Amino acid sequence: MIPTRRDFLRTSSLLAASGSLLHPALRALAQDASTDVPASIDRHGFEKIQWKASPFPMQQVRLRSGYLKELQERDRMYLFMLSNDRLAHSFRLTAGKPSTAQPLGGWEAPDCELRGHLAGGHYLSACALMYASTGDDSLRLKAENLVNMLAECQQPNGYLGAYPENFYDRLKAHEHVWAPFYTYHKIMAGHLDMYAHCGSLTALETCKRMAGWAIEWTKPLSDEELEKVFKTEHGGMNEVMFNLYAITGEKKYLDAGYRFEHKDFFKPLAAHEDKLAGLHSNTNIPKVIGAARGYEMSGDERYRDLAEYFWHTVAEHHSFAPGGTSNNNEGWSDPDTAGTHLAPGGQECCCSYNMLKLTRHLYGWNPQAAWMDYYEKLLWNVRAGTMDDDGMTMYYVPTIPGGWKTFGDPYEANLCCTGSGAEEYAKLVDTIYFHEDATLYVNQFVASELNWPEKEAHIVQKTNFPVEEATTITLHGALSQPFALKIRAPRWAAKVSVQINKEEVAATVDKDGYITLTRAWKAGDSITLSLPMSLRQESVPGSPDLATLAYGPLVLVACMGRDGLSRAMIDAGQGPDMGQLPALPMPTFSGSDANWVRKVEGDELVFETVGQKKNFILKPLYRVLDERYSVYWQKQA
Repeated sequence: MIPTRRDFLRTSSLLAASGSLLHPALRALAQDASTDVPASIDRHGFEKIQWKASPFPMQQVRLRSGYLKELQERDRMYLFMLSNDRLAHSFRLTAGKPSTAQPLGGWEAPDCELRGHLAGGHYLSACALMYASTGDDSLRLKAENLVNMLAECQQPNGYLGAYPENFYDRLKAHEHVWAPFYTYHKIMAGHLDMYAHCGSLTALETCKRMAGWAIEWTKPLSDEELEKVFKTEHGGMNEVMFNLYAITGEKKYLDAGYRFEHKDFFKPLAAHEDKLAGLHSNTNIPKVIGAARGYEMSGDERYRDLAEYFWHTVAEHHSFAPGGTSNNNEGWSDPDTAGTHLAPGGQECCCSYNMLKLTRHLYGWNPQAAWMDYYEKLLWNVRAGTMDDDGMTMYYVPTIPGGWKTFGDPYEANLCCTGSGAEEYAKLVDTIYFHEDATLYVNQFVASELNWPEKEAHIVQKTNFPVEEATTITLHGALSQPFALKIRAPRWAAKVSVQINKEEVAATVDKDGYITLTRAWKAGDSITLSLPMSLRQESVPGSPDLATLAYGPLVLVACMGRDGLSRAMIDAGQGPDMGQLPALPMPTFSGSDANWVRKVEGDELVFETVGQKKNFILKPLYRVLDERYSVYWQKQA
């Protein structure tokens, strides 16, 4: 089957929300005359709400040499390490097919009820995103081969899983079972990404048949019965159904998105009531991403309102200083009590991954720099520092004094955050630049380049941020079409200055938090933005005796040494075992306004305390990978 122009138009709506790459085979069809598209289908697909500012297709953005590029390359290495036969093993066994492959371990082991979440879901998404970010066709072909292998395991009724279908009988009977719809969502999403980014029609057909099975499974259940089912984690089933509607325009998928709405969770949010305490954090964030997608598909303002309220509630009242959310045991506590819940299992990485996804939707609707300030905070403090030299990712970012970072094994961990981490580092290009008509938004300070063919422009951003407190943007190409350049003025920078072609110009920050530069650009024009960072001491809501330290967007932590810390403890996967090394006393301080900390001369991003009972070296959290640390400080009595 050859994709038609209708396929392209329907796919474009999903791309608008995800910043996706359209596979060249589909993109070419966009240029053909339309003879098979009904008048009811316009160039924006089936979305009722378009983003005011849109991300560029990922194919048009590339990372340049720098720290984030290193993380991307480590992730790409990891994706090639996993063999397709091992990934497909449990799917084949469940389908009654032979497999002699060595099973993966951890959460993909043949006796783990969550098996398939990474092998058939996150992995496909990560490969598709990495192809979009790098153009690595060998990885696309590897992922397409896995898609074909999984398609052979799909049942005649559309069911596809690495665990038997009878898990859902237990779910319906309210018996204990580990989140089968959570995994189902990941598998569907992985296949949709393979279609949207790589043009895999097999992946789309597999996803549609999976959706058909889920629709049939829910059909006989009343809303009340479904609410009981939804007490078990079901990921973003609403989001993936809305995304499938965006591609196909088939109303049954829009209806299914609404069917998977967890009403008991949404009602308090719609009433602007913070009832998050006691709830599992990452169980619920994907539901709100689904609400955001539902708003875009249907124009349902209730969905937009509750998504924005949820974001503000979590970001402002249920987050730790680095920006991550979830306390020990992955739950939320009462608002503004983070300082009393410092634990080895805080800040689950999946939560940060999903909060970044939600932030992109809210930014697209209302492009304000404040959303991107938050995005930057999470990116550098709880995402950039969660991969080791071997490309292995973390589960938690501990907040307990004396905690340390732990990393998984490529074959024996396969945690939820292994999967979301593989996706994270495959899509680092997706939020650097956005555009709105004749306006280019520079949201993140990352060494990168952008091709903008509509403006005949090639934009190169050169920076070693955050080590370098500046970035330079150089314009190349014919630049035949004028455009405004909007560069984010971060809240942490007291004074931002701008030079164009080495001459300083007025740098007025607009009410949306951007510096807008408008002129007739010509090839070779360069814009240098100074981003002066300074030390600041920040209070901790609900804990007046605690404080944290920051330098620019970077949270600084007290380095507490490596005594007793072994490589095996760091490679523990699921978080630090404080039984092996007990927590350490929280470091104390006397002083205010960070006057008790200074930058160490000659060292990049190294600081030290002065005049304290016990002095410490401080580093940005993202740079601390193999030693104990403390994010929080106790004020001396």
